[in-house]
Amino acid sequence: MNWLALTAGVLTLAAFGIHAGVGAREFRSFAPDTDDGAARTAWLQALCGWHWVSASLLGAGSLFLIVASTDWVRDERSVLIGLAVYFLACGVAWLGTLMISGRGVDRRFMVLGQWGFCMLVAGPAAAAAYVPAANP
Repeated sequence: MNWLALTAGVLTLAAFGIHAGVGAREFRSFAPDTDDGAARTAWLQALCGWHWVSASLLGAGSLFLIVASTDWVRDERSVLIGLAVYFLACGVAWLGTLMISGRGVDRRFMVLGQWGFCMLVAGPAAAAAYVPAANP
């Protein structure tokens, strides 16, 4: 059992549950009042992006658990490095977007802390690929 990959998988699947459940309900509350126009189109596009993120979290979390608990993946190290790079890139992109988004963003670094979650998952994912005890 690769405990570091299991940790990353549990964190990612927990984030999926929160994102798909609680977050989706909250997101729907922002729907525009009208069914036509640019505001509705923009909201629908953002909703589709929202669910794309949910699907990505579900897929990544499942892959972490497969690597952690089975022998189905021949090159676990490459998969874990790929997942670590993916989460690191997502965290950097999120943080970079906050940093370049203008005034008043400083207080949002903690409120919009998804970047921190991405970095948190990237850590055990990378460690799982390189720590010999994690890959017996």
